[in-house]
Amino acid sequence: MPHIFVGGDSFSPSAMTKNGNVVTGAPNVWTVVGGWTADTVGYPGSVVSGNGLQAQGGAAAAPLTANVVFSGAGMAGTFQARLLVGTTVVATSTAISGTSGTLVVNTTAPIAAGEVVTVELTHTVSSSLWYATITGGVVTFLRIG
Repeated sequence: MPHIFVGGDSFSPSAMTKNGNVVTGAPNVWTVVGGWTADTVGYPGSVVSGNGLQAQGGAAAAPLTANVVFSGAGMAGTFQARLLVGTTVVATSTAISGTSGTLVVNTTAPIAAGEVVTVELTHTVSSSLWYATITGGVVTFLRIG
């Protein structure tokens, strides 16, 4: 007897890279990192939705990876990044103290087709004259899968 299988999510990896440099937001609050470009060359079908990356299919444990490179802070501070799937925080980086560095967030999390993953950043630099700049290009990225 033939078998017919119905359902099951199809999942394809997605990625986005930072489009240009941007100054970090206000201190001591989590601020969404915006200004992304879909990496459709390395990850066909990738879509940026608002300030996040849209999942191409669902997965019970999708690998999520983000790098946020920052530099140029006029005074030392503590910096952290975190990932949200929809409105749920799923992972937070180790804190880095100083004026520059790379924040790395790696985790696995359940994700539904079409859900959006965003990157947020916080820091403790007190004066807007001394805020760090998030580096654009391929060194700052978010990947699903």
